Amino acid sequence: MSKLKSIRSFLVLLAIASVAWVSASSAQVELNITGAAVKGIPIAIVPFKVTDGSLIEHQIHEIVAFDLNASGKFESIPPASFLSQPSRDEEVRYKDWRFINAEILVIGEVLTLGADQYEIQFRIYDIARQKQIGRGKRISGLSMRNLRTAAHVVSDNVYEAFTGRPGAFQSRMAYVERKEVEYQRFRYQLMVSDWDGYGAVEMAASWKPILSPSWSPDSTELAFVSYASRGPIIKTVDLNTGKEKVIADFKGVNSAPAWSPDGSKIAYSTSRHGSPDIYVYDVLTKQHQRISSHYGIDTEPSWSPRGESFLFTSSRSGKPQIYSYSMSDKSVTRMTFEGDESANASYDLDGRKIVMVHEGGRIVVMDEETSRITPLTLAKFDESPSFSPNGDMVLYKTEQQFEPALMVASADGRVRTRLELVSGDVREPAWSPLRK
Repeated sequence: MSKLKSIRSFLVLLAIASVAWVSASSAQVELNITGAAVKGIPIAIVPFKVTDGSLIEHQIHEIVAFDLNASGKFESIPPASFLSQPSRDEEVRYKDWRFINAEILVIGEVLTLGADQYEIQFRIYDIARQKQIGRGKRISGLSMRNLRTAAHVVSDNVYEAFTGRPGAFQSRMAYVERKEVEYQRFRYQLMVSDWDGYGAVEMAASWKPILSPSWSPDSTELAFVSYASRGPIIKTVDLNTGKEKVIADFKGVNSAPAWSPDGSKIAYSTSRHGSPDIYVYDVLTKQHQRISSHYGIDTEPSWSPRGESFLFTSSRSGKPQIYSYSMSDKSVTRMTFEGDESANASYDLDGRKIVMVHEGGRIVVMDEETSRITPLTLAKFDESPSFSPNGDMVLYKTEQQFEPALMVASADGRVRTRLELVSGDVREPAWSPLRK
């Protein structure tokens, strides 16, 4: 398999060959801090007290710690170091937390209100200023099943309180899993889960490869590539109803769909006229507009945050590089010059940074204004990067000990976390927008 997704997307699809996959076993979390000089804010997250003393399936403090550690902006202190374990405001002694160098404290309770009825109450403290941040908050109407989602709400509250940016922990991810049903006979599944891999649900399935899932801006649909009798086509699936629609089934290769920020268009690549070019599908009129016309390969469109332009990968300079197309004046601008190959690029929330696959399979982030490149990974087989909806983390696929793994890196490259709740033969991850 090619190390660059653009080459894989086209050479593999043009040959109508099966996708090369590598079997993977259960994953383990890895938290790699690659820059010792900068650390996250020390935070103490006290185990939430269950008021009736019963056992609950999801430990709120563990989920919150995992969320915040993965962002790279926080560093949770092990509960074994705590001198006390308060669950209410009157039980908080600031000296206990200064002693272990905590700068943030999170406490809370899980209230049992009835049969499978719960409420979470929590408080956040600034230890240095010896004050509570805001007022105590509560999350009501919970069942055991959605206690985990409530934990992500706690994480988002902490994240925004101390960074000024929205958290991304209530978002989701899509990915593709391949399962061997019989010897050399595989079933491909398009899966959707919480951002950390929990609660995965099958959204579409096929006996032929599925590729390139792309989220609609309201997180209710996915566009993806699926194989039909005459080759790869582009479909969408409604995540609420499971209903699928065919978007592009032209002769040749149809690939790399990308939803516009307002949900009105889907950009994609097709070789219906020879070499692959970029087209834009209008969701309302169902019309297809040709955008690029070049003898090279044009693929992997990805919209800017406001939809006034999109990035794409092109071989028009001889090797894959990133270009930008302006919807207003139809101009094309080359964006990358460093290195021989760059591909699979997309913007962050603010449109200031671009994540991409660079130089044979490393994930990097490029500052759009200065073109300065920051490496996020050092491996040679990393692919499918996408920013978290707040732009502070990057989801991608890698290989560890010859096994596929889904990883999340902080956008500065200091912290990388393996998603242990996703196991099996997986790849093609895509991070959703924030839930609305």
